[in-house]
Amino acid sequence: MSFIESVTRLGKPFKTLYQLVVFYRQKDVAKFYEAYGDDVVFGEDQGFTNTDKALWLNFGHWGTARTYKEACVALADMLADAARLEPGHEVLDVGFGYGEQDIHWVKTREVKHITGINITPLHVKIASERVAHCGLGDRISLGLGSATNIELADASFDRVLALESAFHFDPREGFFEEAFRVLRPGGRLALADFAPVPGSGPASAFDKTVLRALAIPDVNFYDRDEYADKLRQKGFENVEVESIRNYVFPGMDRYMKLRRKGRSMDDAVVELSKEEIDNCSGVEDWDRFGRMNDYLIVTADKPATSGS
Repeated sequence: MSFIESVTRLGKPFKTLYQLVVFYRQKDVAKFYEAYGDDVVFGEDQGFTNTDKALWLNFGHWGTARTYKEACVALADMLADAARLEPGHEVLDVGFGYGEQDIHWVKTREVKHITGINITPLHVKIASERVAHCGLGDRISLGLGSATNIELADASFDRVLALESAFHFDPREGFFEEAFRVLRPGGRLALADFAPVPGSGPASAFDKTVLRALAIPDVNFYDRDEYADKLRQKGFENVEVESIRNYVFPGMDRYMKLRRKGRSMDDAVVELSKEEIDNCSGVEDWDRFGRMNDYLIVTADKPATSGS
């Protein structure tokens, strides 16, 4: 019996701890997500054997949603609304996961074209296959690429989006610079992202250890106010940073607990009370994950008169 098989037999908590140790040693986003597999919940990977399984990898918006897929669609719609996606837009999606949101946005927002870049080869492969299966290969182009060194021409896109991926970018400020460069004058950046809550202070030694395990550079440990300041420093205007943590963590916390009790993705139905939402129930469970316990919708515009 191999060591990993022995760890797995001890139960999911031990397997998860082992995975975190491995991830910390690797410090590699691509390997992190390859180990995650086809499920946002650690240990629930099915190896892509279920072709009907939705491959969302975000925490979702649980305001009215009751299932994981509903929550993920709600979050994708919220980000699309924040980006003001319109028919005819040319969009860059940075860190697209398995491409679920891109397929959704093309179908529901009728954007002209989405170009996606991602650092994880597995994501590119699976997402490209899904796009082709949907017959959208002429509307969505996906490939390998770095968020902090985007190999695309200046002023190429009307919108740049990153749905729950920018916290991985090393550093996130490098992505801000590249997003500004590839946006057309008057273009808009829209992000859904994790951050520490205001007042968290600097990252502790423990925070840094956990963040590295999760392939999150500790230089990205700053709150929503500093987030906005950094965008302005890179030339963006009309910067807005809204916390939606109350509609994210309670639902995701409950969903993960149901999955770990044996519920399937579709059968894990989450019913939240107003009190649980108001109190952001379950967010304390995320303190041990590097204290990235705020969840932000971020928008910023490139000035229409910019010469960049």
